[in-house]
Amino acid sequence: MTKPAKTLFILCGEPSGETYAVRVARAFRRRFPEAPMEGIGSDRLEREGVRLLLNYSEISVVGLTEVVRHLPAIARALRAAARRVTRPDVGALLLIDFPEFNFRVGKQANARGIPVIYYVPPQLWAWRAGRARELARFTRGVVVPFPFEESILKEKGVNVRFAGHPLLDELGPYLDAPADPGRFGIPERNRVVGLLPGSRPGEIRRHFPLMIEAAKMIADRFPDVRFAVPLAEPGFREAITAGLTGNELPLTIVETERFLMFRGMTTALSASGTATLELALLGVPAVIVYRTSAVTYRIGKRLASVPCIGLPNLVAGRKFLPELIQDECRPEAMAREVGGLLADERRREELVATCRGLRGVLAGTGPSEAVVEMIAQNAGAVWG
Repeated sequence: MTKPAKTLFILCGEPSGETYAVRVARAFRRRFPEAPMEGIGSDRLEREGVRLLLNYSEISVVGLTEVVRHLPAIARALRAAARRVTRPDVGALLLIDFPEFNFRVGKQANARGIPVIYYVPPQLWAWRAGRARELARFTRGVVVPFPFEESILKEKGVNVRFAGHPLLDELGPYLDAPADPGRFGIPERNRVVGLLPGSRPGEIRRHFPLMIEAAKMIADRFPDVRFAVPLAEPGFREAITAGLTGNELPLTIVETERFLMFRGMTTALSASGTATLELALLGVPAVIVYRTSAVTYRIGKRLASVPCIGLPNLVAGRKFLPELIQDECRPEAMAREVGGLLADERRREELVATCRGLRGVLAGTGPSEAVVEMIAQNAGAVWG
């Protein structure tokens, strides 16, 4: 009687991490076509043949106060995930980003002898450098998206590899695609300013009202500007539509082909996160904004060891894109920074060139394949 095949368990907790998980699932399927996959994700991962233990919608939160409000759901999910990944039919655990949750689950899996691979680990070099040794203890291998992370984590004993940033794979077809605003109903004579409030409900609640107020000021000064809101998830349409109630703005909500929409943008207001790097790699200089609860901000500021938080600025090694964080994240300041880019084409083109230059810094041999190779090296025997 043949033993049932071991399962690869994939754990991600928000949309950008799931984007990377989808590509790994495809690469894993090519190498191990008969191996079952299970995990925490959404319907995107499920469409790749990954059976869902849980949908991450209830646990995708950011900031201390949001975590406290969602604590019962997070605790239930932690218990369910820990029970599942420590069962003997799990061949390996792949963690993607989502550190506070994934560290806990990863440690329990490691304690039961389950090989743990981490893809896109937390930015320990920016926030909690002491946890790098902790990462080394419970993982068999780590694949990082930024080249400077490799040497930092190696010094702490982590088996780490940089093989390129996964966004370059995702953005490949769009990197030099011609702008096509007409596809989204935007006349070519209009300049497009993107409004990207974030990929979590809490971020949308905090940022979108401020962005709308800024957009009103921008529209008054630049009548040729049209605004675009590319949804991080289709389910966010209701929250965005509610935020527009009573506001008359030349604005388009975009649910599909968001990267093609990015290519047509002159500039953008974007919450700090993956979207700022997506925009930069596509040649769009953004004004980076972020606001969180006062408690979360004070704690984060004490822990932070870097002078800026925007991913394009961190990759470039300097703050070349404007950042408006916490008390500076005000509509007037947003309108001023965007207005400066709209009024000074020479400066904007200089920033576009710097943005595009990040592509070479982040290029590599292929991160999804590197992740699968690490899984194969540490657990491949269970799949033959």
